[in-house]
Amino acid sequence: MNTTTAGAFDLQQTIDAWDSDYYHPIAERYYDRAVSRMLELLSAKPGDTVLDAGCGPGVHAIRAARAGLMVKAIDISDTMLAEARRRVERAGVAESVEFAREDLTRLSFPDSAFRHVFSWGVIIHIRDIERALDELIRIVAPGGRLALYVTNASAWDHKLETVARFLIRRPLKGMERLPMGRGIWYDWQGERLWVWRIDAQALTQYFEARGMRRIARVVGEFSEIQMRLRGPLRSLLLHGNALAYRLGLPPGPASTNLFVFEKAR
Repeated sequence: MNTTTAGAFDLQQTIDAWDSDYYHPIAERYYDRAVSRMLELLSAKPGDTVLDAGCGPGVHAIRAARAGLMVKAIDISDTMLAEARRRVERAGVAESVEFAREDLTRLSFPDSAFRHVFSWGVIIHIRDIERALDELIRIVAPGGRLALYVTNASAWDHKLETVARFLIRRPLKGMERLPMGRGIWYDWQGERLWVWRIDAQALTQYFEARGMRRIARVVGEFSEIQMRLRGPLRSLLLHGNALAYRLGLPPGPASTNLFVFEKAR
């Protein structure tokens, strides 16, 4: 995603791929638990308003609404917003979710507009990540909290991929080393798709320098290799992800992490 267009996120193929890759029934149960815990870490209570910053097809906006929250769901993609509206309607929570088209690098909200903000798997697709982070920090109220679900540069998945690519002599080309981690442009359905591997220390230091202290770093999905598989092996890996989450394994080796930051009063 660049700062002006939705690109790959305006394609129906992207929604279809996400449904296949991420929203397997086993994974859905993991998301139920993970989103519930995220809302607890945000100190969001029934009746509170939460900003879903990059709602995609609306799956986590629905979870937040079912938890009794009022949800402001934003996305840069009209295609995603239309799909999210359909899913929210089908889920019966339309009265609890308000939608708007927004660019995370240029939000229209005033300073300190929200006490509870989350962005799930979104900023990893913004090449100019610092602009998005600065905007998210700006709109969080003093004492408010921001949750980010991101990829993890130290994940064992990446190490396994490096070894595998070395053995088959197909190195990953185009990876960039940047202050917030490493990233690469992928070709996706005729569009370019940026993907970050976030450096946890760099992310934490960035927030601390801007008056946001980290209050949590939680394991997410331990591996995303399952997205490349089908059948019983995929189910086994999905169950492994769910078990890793329930056991609260250290986040360092995991493919994804949830970070929660609190803004100074």
